[in-house]
Amino acid sequence: MFRNYFAAALGNIGRNGLYAGITILGLAVSFTAAILIGLYVRDEFSFDRFVPGHEHVYRLQDDLLLPGQKPRPLDVVQSTAAANFKLDFPEVESSARMVASQSQLKIGANATDEWMAWVDPDFFRILAYPVLAGDLNAAVAAPDGLVLTRQTARKYFGMDAPIGRTIQVNANGGGFGLSPDELRMAGSYHPMRVMAVLADPPSSGHLAAGVFGSGRAPFSPIAIGDRHPSPSSEDTLAYLKLKPGAAPEGWTDRLAGFARRRYPRADGGPPINRYWLASLDSLHFTATDVGPPGIARPKGDSRVDVGVAAVGALVVIIAVINFITLMTARAARRAVEVGVRKASGARRRDLVAQFMGEALIYVTASLLIAVVAAELALPAVRGMLRRDLRFDYLADMTVAGALVLTGLLATVLAGFYPALVLSAFRPATALKGGPSQASGSVGVRQGLVIAQFAILIGLVVMTGTIYRQTQFMLNDALRVDVDQVVRVPGVCGSPFEQQVRGLTGVRGAACASTKAANLDTGATEVLQPDRSIKVMYVAQLGPGFFELHGLKPMAGRFFSRDHGEDMVLDRPNPPAEVQPSIVVNETGARFLGYANPASAVGKTVVWGRWSPALGDKAAPVNRPSRVIGVVPDFTFGSARKAVMPMLYFVDPGLSRLVAIKLDRQRIPEALDGIRRLWRQTGHDRAPNILFESQAIQAQYQDVIAQGVVIGVCAGLAILIACLGLFALAAFVTERRIKEIGVRKAMGASSGDVIRLLLWQFTQPVLWANLVAWPAAFFAMNWWLHGFAYRVGQPVWLFLAASLAAAAIAWATVSFQSWMAARAKPASALRYE
Repeated sequence: MFRNYFAAALGNIGRNGLYAGITILGLAVSFTAAILIGLYVRDEFSFDRFVPGHEHVYRLQDDLLLPGQKPRPLDVVQSTAAANFKLDFPEVESSARMVASQSQLKIGANATDEWMAWVDPDFFRILAYPVLAGDLNAAVAAPDGLVLTRQTARKYFGMDAPIGRTIQVNANGGGFGLSPDELRMAGSYHPMRVMAVLADPPSSGHLAAGVFGSGRAPFSPIAIGDRHPSPSSEDTLAYLKLKPGAAPEGWTDRLAGFARRRYPRADGGPPINRYWLASLDSLHFTATDVGPPGIARPKGDSRVDVGVAAVGALVVIIAVINFITLMTARAARRAVEVGVRKASGARRRDLVAQFMGEALIYVTASLLIAVVAAELALPAVRGMLRRDLRFDYLADMTVAGALVLTGLLATVLAGFYPALVLSAFRPATALKGGPSQASGSVGVRQGLVIAQFAILIGLVVMTGTIYRQTQFMLNDALRVDVDQVVRVPGVCGSPFEQQVRGLTGVRGAACASTKAANLDTGATEVLQPDRSIKVMYVAQLGPGFFELHGLKPMAGRFFSRDHGEDMVLDRPNPPAEVQPSIVVNETGARFLGYANPASAVGKTVVWGRWSPALGDKAAPVNRPSRVIGVVPDFTFGSARKAVMPMLYFVDPGLSRLVAIKLDRQRIPEALDGIRRLWRQTGHDRAPNILFESQAIQAQYQDVIAQGVVIGVCAGLAILIACLGLFALAAFVTERRIKEIGVRKAMGASSGDVIRLLLWQFTQPVLWANLVAWPAAFFAMNWWLHGFAYRVGQPVWLFLAASLAAAAIAWATVSFQSWMAARAKPASALRYE
């Protein structure tokens, strides 16, 4: 019996090659997209699960509760927090810190910039990464120990396991309170030994560091922080491993007590730190994305990942709709077959089983093609997403089970309704040539076509919105001109910084700190006239920095070397009590209580600047400064977060970046000149030149990837819809050939016939708008609210999507309509 069903199904497919090919192709394309999207979403939700014992690992997180501001979540905590937490919480088995620094690594005469992760001895006992060679724990316990990933080992030594090799490391350490000897040590090269090599961790890990250094090295940021602890400095990632059976649920009061006990406010008020624990496997979604790009991977958004998965499902639904509409539309062609089978004794359930078997053949063939196509497309997808996606369907039972489940679900969705329709024909009616269209199938088919177009319009709207938001974030949301601006690490006032302005192709240069470039943060207390305290964020920079980035003062002026009060810190040993002039941003002016930018200019602000003269004392110098100008809100950070109230001042000693504006017409000459000057001014390594536009674009890799995925899915949906419409139009015009002949015989022109057929396929598009517009609006409104600065949803975008859908429908069916309209009436009516 099953052999007969199988033979009948294959025979029917062979007799209807065009329709079968279109159906299988549409399903195969949709399955390919669904497989690739499924691999990506699975990877997103499996971050850090490769770490043994990950369910017991947490990271201490901090919500900064600044007066008058919303809580600001941070990944970093005080350098002493990890040790204090272990003392106060007996449930903690191990604790370890990690501090990132952009260091220089030198082998022989060649030196390169590299982001390094400095870690405590227990780090790899908590994050048990797979080891390729050496002893991880011994490496980070030794004062001169280094751990490399295999990729980094190959980069520097050309081998997988360079155990015992030496690298000269300059950690570029610094900070307030350091003695001259410490500053020299922190800024010099020191030999360190490679004592272990990690197997390259999967891309589904929140850390991306290639070099790990021992925090016991006396010049490391961890050791420097231990010698000069400060409760106000938060620059450390703190990892904790809890004992088996321990869980942080219900620790809210204990964590609040920890903050009050360990980090109280100087004025006796409530602590500004609210601690909580984030599980290791949730960091990809809960991190605040403030880590440097060489250490931390961009964070994800679980809501968006669910949306991407839904888009993949919608593409499959469009293909399933094609299957259903084509099968039910061609039901009349199989009425005689059904009648004969029923007259021969076949029951309805037998026919349902036969037609479901046909659907299974379609789906199985499509799924096999999709598996091959996904294998071929996977390398390109890996490169685009920068992920090590794996499609181990033969070894991974989860992937194999998902494929089988998808195939069975698609079979049921695609085959069940057509099987009911086809098996419902009455033998007597079918065999004598009477009407065989099952009741309700036309209405259902129209509803499915409307649903197909609704999905298509929605995907076009989503693609357009994501593209507009991405362009807005890259070009307009930051309110700063980064076009052809590069950053080079270099101390302000150095020979390089002084001479770079005279190079060919260089239009200007200015100093900046890492805080001004949004690579890290710093805060200061501002004393209000009523003696209350507000906290603002500070950034050091050099004169000309604002102008270099196309900013103009909203009121007052910017910093200038011609004004001595701006440059008071540009002295060999400025007095501790000296405070420079300041510029605040627009948000900062409002935060300080000024009605408008102009009213802030000339006012005095009492604020705290940490002074090197204070040594280990944890107290700022509270002195007045005059506000000389207000700068528009801008940021080099993410548009997901609102601009914070900022206070800017000139401090060359803390400005370790040089921003250089290049002439668009002479970029190659300018870059060559920068490299030559770098060598001439005493550097024995190539400069680390970074275009600011690239740094900003790196923050939106997830959004760009989402836009590409949804855009590709929209294109596939258009392709699948076009295939289905073409087949449906061919069948509909074939069924209406007599009607068209009669109309032409009665005087209708070819244009009238074309308009009639086009209108038939335009109606579903119009009805689809009623579903697509509100659904797409609410979906995109929800997505856009993840950004502090976002575009709107203009009506023209929805109209354009609807017109595009209508144009697609017209382009798809126009050829069939034109051929039917040109047919001679005699040919259609001859057999009558």
